[in-house]
Amino acid sequence: MEQKSNLNDMACFQVYTLHHAFGRYYQAAFAETGLTYAKYVILKALAEQTEMSLSELSARLGVEPNTVSPLAKKMAGFGVIERVRDSDDERRIVLRLTRYGLDILKAADQAAIQSFADLGLSPDDASQAIAVMSRLRTAVEKANPERLILPKAPSD
Repeated sequence: MEQKSNLNDMACFQVYTLHHAFGRYYQAAFAETGLTYAKYVILKALAEQTEMSLSELSARLGVEPNTVSPLAKKMAGFGVIERVRDSDDERRIVLRLTRYGLDILKAADQAAIQSFADLGLSPDDASQAIAVMSRLRTAVEKANPERLILPKAPSD
């Protein structure tokens, strides 16, 4: 029996569309500043630790280093982060938030908090949603999905 599934009933579709909605949301919140959601999360991650290597930052964000590297270079050029060689291992690039980067982050946090308040979610609702999404992400990362086997194409 063929199982029908409504696209809106799929968790993966809801996460996908939510991701894009948040991108548009932060784009509007940050307006013409040049700050993007991707740059914002890099600043947030670097604020959690004194310094991180490019690979550590990539792992923290759950993306490949070649995704973060060009952004980090642009952000260093803008003066919000610095890229320095590790004194113990010259091959390793260390990223640090600058004082200017911290100031930008504080302003961005304020804009995001103010805008988020307009969404109509209580702090409790937001915390519950974050907890559910975190558990879902962890489960997906640990999962070993069934491999798709396509049916044979009709022959003429």
